[in-house]
Amino acid sequence: MKLARRQMKRGRVEIIPMIDTILILLIFYMSFSSFKQNEKRIDARLPLLSAKVAATKIPLDIMIHVRNRDEVIVNGTSQFDLVSLRDAMMGLSAIGQEATVVIDAEPDTSYQDVIGALDACALARLNRVAFRPLPEKAAATP
Repeated sequence: MKLARRQMKRGRVEIIPMIDTILILLIFYMSFSSFKQNEKRIDARLPLLSAKVAATKIPLDIMIHVRNRDEVIVNGTSQFDLVSLRDAMMGLSAIGQEATVVIDAEPDTSYQDVIGALDACALARLNRVAFRPLPEKAAATP
């Protein structure tokens, strides 16, 4: 008895599931692309120190007080802008890695200006950097 051979079906690419997958990916990427604009804005306010918390005893070598982009006070006496602060911090980097930097800012200071002071410390390779909030009384006075 002779058996009939089955015919081999040729494989083919199904295009409809591929189109569905591409459309789902397109919707996914379009929905998350709108968040990109919101991440560019930094509207963060710096914290205030409540009177109940005791002050920590950290030896301060370099104290940076940021008021705005053009007014950065170092150790209470020297006034810089962010560009000249980077140059000054590069000069202070000769102190070495043991220097402690404490950055504080006015409550109305933009967070980007504080990050500019932090970038100046990073360029000078000062890695012992801390943030200190202002006391509520100092923040209340204009």
